[in-house]
Amino acid sequence: MKRLDRYILSSMFRVIATSVLLVAGVLLMFDIFSNLERYMSYSVSYAQIGRLTILYLPQAIGLAVGPAALFATTYFLSMLHANNEMIILSNIGYPFRRIVAPIIVLGIALVCFQFFFSEQVAIPASREKARLSKEVFGERQVGDNRNVTLQSPEGRYVLHAGRYYESEQRITSVILVVLDEQGRLNARIDATSGSFNGSYWVFRDVRKYLLDLDGTVLQASREEEYHNEGITMEPALFRNLSADITTMELQSALRYIQRIKLMDSNQYALYASDLANRVFGNLTPLILIIISCSTVFTWRKNVLVLSILASLAIAVVFFVLQMVSMIFAKQGIYAPELGPLAPIAVLALVSVVIQITRRI
Repeated sequence: MKRLDRYILSSMFRVIATSVLLVAGVLLMFDIFSNLERYMSYSVSYAQIGRLTILYLPQAIGLAVGPAALFATTYFLSMLHANNEMIILSNIGYPFRRIVAPIIVLGIALVCFQFFFSEQVAIPASREKARLSKEVFGERQVGDNRNVTLQSPEGRYVLHAGRYYESEQRITSVILVVLDEQGRLNARIDATSGSFNGSYWVFRDVRKYLLDLDGTVLQASREEEYHNEGITMEPALFRNLSADITTMELQSALRYIQRIKLMDSNQYALYASDLANRVFGNLTPLILIIISCSTVFTWRKNVLVLSILASLAIAVVFFVLQMVSMIFAKQGIYAPELGPLAPIAVLALVSVVIQITRRI
């Protein structure tokens, strides 16, 4: 039994390792050629190109693990059928579920490996690559944002900014809605701009409206500046973090998501979906292995070519489902966690249906 497990795991590992290297190499070449024009335009040295490419290698390996595991499983099981080894194992008392058990265990190990490799190696390398790219191409970090609406954690006011300028910590086209203790509309402040003085926001060119319980304007006034020490929302909350949320430290990302959930439901759906994909996306190798095990192909000839084609077909279906599901999650159609988990659930259901159909 141990010898069978060693044979299965060693065969799978060799194919996975080779496939990861091949897929990662293709991704590295694509990264180089897609940026070749920029490298030439900015006269980037060979040493810098090499460093940027090496920094992309961990991310390429992470992207390659899932497809490599899918191909390795499809190819290995197909070869067992082609060489009549599956029949021999069945005749000596090894059912199919016993043969695929170590493959599933390997899939779980790949999930753990991909998660820790991504968090400890790939994401730090991506941050360094982004920093070096900005240095090489003379770019600056842009955190400017548009149409941001935030609610205070205690629910006492809602602040909308048409535009946020990170370098100046300034917002424009400002609408501040002040609520009373029961959450009823109390006042509305319209301002041309606002700036953060280190403690609270100061609004300029202000139109102030005091409202009654029915929303009727009781008093309207105009002021050059409006000071309210209770408007202490941090400027960083207005930043555009659509790219940072996938590269910042995991604990920091979780804390940010918890805060933005209370303040801006629209931004929460976008950022939480990216974070969920960052975490649950590591399940990709396992689900691809499971679907491959449930759709075993009994080819006798051209096993390598047919395994590649079958793996491509399964991978395309999975990643298209994932892309569509992430769009739905970011639009708030369903919970952010379902963005990466929905296609996994769909393929898991398909694999169960296939197994039931085989037994009928």
